[in-house]
Amino acid sequence: MSNKPAKKIDPFQIFIHADGFYKADHILSNINFNTDPQLATEIGQASMVLSALNSELFLKCLICIETGRVPRGHNLHSLFKQLKPQTRRRIEHIWDTELVPHRNSMWVKIENSFGDGRKIARDLTSALAGGSTAFEKIRYSYEDDNEEVQFYIGDLPQILGRVILEMKPEWRNRRRRVQEVAGADPAPSQGRPQTEKS
Repeated sequence: MSNKPAKKIDPFQIFIHADGFYKADHILSNINFNTDPQLATEIGQASMVLSALNSELFLKCLICIETGRVPRGHNLHSLFKQLKPQTRRRIEHIWDTELVPHRNSMWVKIENSFGDGRKIARDLTSALAGGSTAFEKIRYSYEDDNEEVQFYIGDLPQILGRVILEMKPEWRNRRRRVQEVAGADPAPSQGRPQTEKS
């Protein structure tokens, strides 16, 4: 795949596209997994992939706002480095002053569960470096040993979305238009598709 930047794209279109993934990930992350640890195990990697993709899209949106261009590639650390210094500083400030204090006790429990002295990096640059290839590696985790993938940036999309709306407050209440499809059946009330009885 070419590394040339994509054609000129409206950053709002990236934002609204990313917002859909953000909402899906938000719904997943609000499930109470304490009552169903099996479900947590089964959808954990899918949730990480959604979060990584969401971070990628929000980073590309920010880059597009700043430069008018959309870079190619999935590496989150590389995309983050393409932001203007003041934007990186703002994201890091929110990470350091709000997220790290909020998640620290959970990260300490995870570190203790390792049992070998490993530590979770608290600074965003290290966290991004550790989780930058998560989107590519976790999608196909059955192919390789992914022990080296450290993904502790699941909260990053929320921070990136917040910074985007600080730059573009007029986007706060804009949504995709909903159109009903004539003749379409309403969605079944249960999560599984309805099947005909033979």
